[in-house]
Amino acid sequence: MVTFGASVWLFWLFAVAASLAVPIAIVWLIVVLIRNATGANSRPRFDPAVEQLRYRYARGEIGQAEFEQGMHLLGYEKRS
Repeated sequence: MVTFGASVWLFWLFAVAASLAVPIAIVWLIVVLIRNATGANSRPRFDPAVEQLRYRYARGEIGQAEFEQGMHLLGYEKRS
């Protein structure tokens, strides 16, 4: 019967850990690159100031010029 020493078990453990870590690292890198490419560091999806401005415009409290000025001040450009 063959017996394995501690160094063989340690090498086996390292090989298993490396074979799991490499694909996880690749997936993590892809996710980070996709997030950076899509502008994840830009404005948040939900902006309470913009929602409030839209509600005020929808209720007729402000006109179109004030709405557009508010959107511009908040960093949203007019869509064409």
